[in-house]
Amino acid sequence: MFKRAMTVGGRADEEPAGRHASSEAETRTEISQSFPGCLMAIGGAEDRTSDCELLRVFAELCGGTRARIALITTASGVPARSFAMYAAAFRRIGICDICELRLASHEQADGVHALSALARATGVFFTGGDQARLECLAGSRANLILRGRVAANSLVVAGTSAGAMALGPVMILGGNVRANDYDGDNQEAAEDTDDRLCMGLGLDLLPAAIIDVHFTQRRRLPRLVAAVAGHPPHLGIGIDEDTAVLVRSGRFDVLGRGEVVTVDMDPVQEAGPPVGPVVPGGRAQGMRVHRLHADDAFPLERRHPFR
Repeated sequence: MFKRAMTVGGRADEEPAGRHASSEAETRTEISQSFPGCLMAIGGAEDRTSDCELLRVFAELCGGTRARIALITTASGVPARSFAMYAAAFRRIGICDICELRLASHEQADGVHALSALARATGVFFTGGDQARLECLAGSRANLILRGRVAANSLVVAGTSAGAMALGPVMILGGNVRANDYDGDNQEAAEDTDDRLCMGLGLDLLPAAIIDVHFTQRRRLPRLVAAVAGHPPHLGIGIDEDTAVLVRSGRFDVLGRGEVVTVDMDPVQEAGPPVGPVVPGGRAQGMRVHRLHADDAFPLERRHPFR
């Protein structure tokens, strides 16, 4: 029995199910102190009105009906509306203890109100919007509490869209990066108006990672490849809409209905020839790309899917 993921530009190795368990155990042992306890990055546009599958998973991890959720609406341009929308969704699935943190400045993120709310929360959820607004949280006391509690496995943190992009140590702020600008066709979303890739500081809850969202829907593979090329030690994680990665115990699992793409520098191919076409009309020098779907698992240290 094998679980499969596509490796672009190279053969996907297969691992027997019997070795899966031992490899997974070894990976967990090796890096249990290096990666956070529980994070959830959602690619945006998740279901908030029907089954709410991804929000339900988050809520269960936070303690089910006993969960205490802090909704951080900093990224949103309409925070009151964002809070009302997510509060209603969480209440539909049985969560009543919900508070809002807008944290519009570094000073607010250092304040007593924010720190006390984060200290009592069992889960923290970052809404979408403009990820640049979240830069003010980087290095704040609130940020340090989040990092400490996630590392201690006493808190679940989730982010959707812009909120997901801020979970790594660096984040993409914008840039309409196309397929090496071969045909001049702008396939990005309307908000990406600057052709230059722009990066900023993230919250560093997921070490050595760069997250991009609305991934297939907005054709963002060229942008993620460019971001990883500029930060070679980092793993690029591109997440489709209504899709999530659940990070814990040194690995992530794919949830939802879409695809997750990982991009990193291939240690075997770094000095060799280009690794196949990964963007229309072009190649990515020394890049390794995996495509993953629901129930696939990916170890963050080994950076090759479990089979």
